[in-house]
Amino acid sequence: MTFESKNWNSLPEESRFWCFSARYPFDDSKHDFLTNALNELCWTWKAHGQPIKAGFRVIEKRAIAICADESSAIASGCSIDSRMGLLKKISLELEIDIFDRFHIHVRENSSSKWSSISLKVAKTMESGEFINTVANKKGDWNPISKIKGSWLCP
Repeated sequence: MTFESKNWNSLPEESRFWCFSARYPFDDSKHDFLTNALNELCWTWKAHGQPIKAGFRVIEKRAIAICADESSAIASGCSIDSRMGLLKKISLELEIDIFDRFHIHVRENSSSKWSSISLKVAKTMESGEFINTVANKKGDWNPISKIKGSWLCP
């Protein structure tokens, strides 16, 4: 299951990008909580009192992408800290660590199930797909990427 904020598609391709991956999939019973919490995070996020136009996308119930259009307000310092605080609250409510950078989700092909494996093991794979959590800008991000030729297996 993949879903996103209503404004996701209207955010420019040069929007700043962050992605947070959970070790385990988000429980379906928490869908409404997750949607509401992420909408609140995006709609209330400010930098120096100025609203930051932000949106989110949840990928395969396993990763949360957040983008910020910094054309009117730049996300930095305190504004990023406040976003992280809200994400920590979401993580606690879901009872899933969304800050795990040592595991990645992979599958053999689009009809296979996702598996969470260590980043070290994933870097030895030469085929399959993974949920990509690495990009600087929204336009640079491909949520489900082929392992071969990616940063995992160049």
